Amino acid sequence: MTADNADTTVSPYLVSLLDDLDDAWGGWFVELDWGDPSTGRALIEPGTTFRTDCTDGDATIGAVSSDMKNAFFCGVDSQPNGQGAITEGTVILPVETFVGIWRGDVFGASVPSAVVGDFTAATVVAHEYGHNVVFRIARALGIPDSSYPQGNNRELIADCFAGNWAATVFDRDDLSVRNILQAATLLPLIGDPGPDQGHGTIRERAAALTTGLTGKALPTFERRGQPVDCLVKYWPERFSG
Repeated sequence: MTADNADTTVSPYLVSLLDDLDDAWGGWFVELDWGDPSTGRALIEPGTTFRTDCTDGDATIGAVSSDMKNAFFCGVDSQPNGQGAITEGTVILPVETFVGIWRGDVFGASVPSAVVGDFTAATVVAHEYGHNVVFRIARALGIPDSSYPQGNNRELIADCFAGNWAATVFDRDDLSVRNILQAATLLPLIGDPGPDQGHGTIRERAAALTTGLTGKALPTFERRGQPVDCLVKYWPERFSG
């Protein structure tokens, strides 16, 4: 897959990626008897829009275009999951935006990234799926919205869960140095410039991804990260070591 053929390959890649995320998280949820973690899917193809009931502040977002410079998880939207079952809670992926990522335009960044590609996009999708994982855990355990991870931890736990998924890719020997560089290049483009602004600083987001990948804030690869590492660090109100 290259920037030249992204127009025709991005959508199938996103579908296969969501399938892989369903499989990776499904095994863990089955072990804990937490049900099915698979999410609804909304891939917004070029020339189409998707109407979401999610809000941005006090206003409903409404129609989302295929080139919206964002991707997100919405807990109140219902769409088919990978098996075609209508599922509450949906990952929303504007396809043209992901084509842009392949070509160095990450969410309209003013300085396009030179080291981008499929794993850059995969990290973004795995992060949004991480929000879905929080949503499914809360549903399984009866945790109210008010007791979700607080502050920056709402985003950092999704970064950490993205690292958990990347660890499963590493276990399959499918994670290359270039893949890791792509994820590292993404962080300066999505990290907050200062603390406590909602998403986490570059350093905090790097630490969250690495914790998910290796279980520690600094990479050692002595073990792969586990979801419990993310829960204990970023959802301490509900989970403790």
